[in-house]
Amino acid sequence: MKKTKKKKRAFVSLRMNILFFVVFILFSLLILRLGIVQIVYGDDYKREIDRKENVTVNTSVPRGKILDRNGKIVVGNKPLNAITYTRPKNIKQEDILKVAEDLAKLIKKDTKADFKAITERDKKDFWILKHPDEAEAKVSKAEIKKLKNDNSKIYKLTLDRITEKEFNSFTKQELEVLAIYREMIGGYPLSPQVIKNKNVTAKEFAVVSENLDKLPGVDTTTDWDRYNVYKDKEGNETLGSVIGKISSSKEGLPKDLVDYYLARDYSRNDRVGKSYIEYQYEDILQGKKEKVKNVTDKVGNVLDSEVVREGKRGDDLVLSIDIDLQRKVEKIIKEKLGSARIGQPYMDRAFVSVMNPYTGEVLSMAGKQYERDKKTGNTEINDYALGNMTTSYSMGSAVKAATVLTGYQTGAIKPWERLNDRPLQFLNTKVKKSWNTSGFGLINDLYALKRSSNVYMFLTAMKLGGQQTYIPNGPLRIDKVAAIEKFRKNFAQFGLGVKTGIDLPGEQIGFGGGQIPPEAGKVLDFAIGQYDTYTPLQLVQYISTVANGGYR
Repeated sequence: MKKTKKKKRAFVSLRMNILFFVVFILFSLLILRLGIVQIVYGDDYKREIDRKENVTVNTSVPRGKILDRNGKIVVGNKPLNAITYTRPKNIKQEDILKVAEDLAKLIKKDTKADFKAITERDKKDFWILKHPDEAEAKVSKAEIKKLKNDNSKIYKLTLDRITEKEFNSFTKQELEVLAIYREMIGGYPLSPQVIKNKNVTAKEFAVVSENLDKLPGVDTTTDWDRYNVYKDKEGNETLGSVIGKISSSKEGLPKDLVDYYLARDYSRNDRVGKSYIEYQYEDILQGKKEKVKNVTDKVGNVLDSEVVREGKRGDDLVLSIDIDLQRKVEKIIKEKLGSARIGQPYMDRAFVSVMNPYTGEVLSMAGKQYERDKKTGNTEINDYALGNMTTSYSMGSAVKAATVLTGYQTGAIKPWERLNDRPLQFLNTKVKKSWNTSGFGLINDLYALKRSSNVYMFLTAMKLGGQQTYIPNGPLRIDKVAAIEKFRKNFAQFGLGVKTGIDLPGEQIGFGGGQIPPEAGKVLDFAIGQYDTYTPLQLVQYISTVANGGYR
């Protein structure tokens, strides 16, 4: 009996010792692990806890002004009161919505343009945010399992099942919140987004400024808007079509040039030149944006901000245009075009280009066009200065000086050479003659230009094509290919049928170049400006080349 008790005690004692040993080993391993964590990796974990991130943000600056040759401002920047929102990193949508709802109580954002900007997708996303339980019920658990918990597929299915009645169920006040909310979530985190910069009242600006502590991320600042100084009574901007347009902060970078601009340190919501002068000189007018370095913790809260580079507005651009001359020319065009249209309804446009023949500087490039407003049906006159380089026409007798000069350069005629101006009748064709139907008789080159003789030009074209004499009722035997090529080569030296070199995108060269006339008689028509077409800007460069003694 005693031996049995002793054995039991020894067995219990052994088990206790083993248990204590195991506990000792476990505690030793735990202490060792804690030691490794604190001693070996302690600094790493501490750095992870205290981890900060540097995020650099660019802030937009006003564009440079556009001035005329005399220093008068043509296009400038108008300061605007603005309300912005800077979205923190890793913020929840619900928190942004709360700020939007609070801000909607202080400002108005309910214009037609504001509501028109809201898309169907915006409404559906907003509905999901406002009705999370109903949105979750749109997709069953079985469907979620079938979709393998793919959030993107589940989200798309949820969107598809939101009915038109549901996403159009918002009140005007809710739509106003949505208009603010969609602006807040646009762009990049830590990059200021413009919530409202048009028609911000003094009261709105003051009230928001007073409540900034209750509106995290919201700020009041000064923005800018582009404006043309010179406008007529109808609101047409002087030289407006040539100046071009810039994108709004909502439009941001043009879709087809996003990669180009992003590679040059632009942000997606930057305003850039979209056309003509604003586009052509974007690098000059854009300026250098202010660069701010934000120090954030691991959850995205901004701990500190530092200005790395001061912003600098864009450089000013000086045009060769004389804005006073431009306005006077536009006024004359408008008056003359209006009177010329009486009895001539198809006379719908007119252009004037003024160039300094010794420097090539364009002093004025004006154009007006009558157009019918599709909404009202009323006819109105609009700026069409751009038509000087984007539209082309048969210039008629204006090219006759180029025809004579081509004759000189090719040896077809000589200065002061006399030719007989009388009606020309070729075999099986209509009579070709000058405006003086009986003809001017024997005339020289200068008289031919003075009286705008067609026949002198026809005879020059014939000689150019290899036919030296005219035979009444005989065939027209000229090498039309050789003749037209000689004409175009020489016309191009004056700027006709080729680009003038103006520093604007989209310049056209006219029609006809490279085409061979179907009949030899068309070569004669070419000689009096009735075949190829040219732009008004090409015409003024050609006339300047003649006027300055031959320098293009």
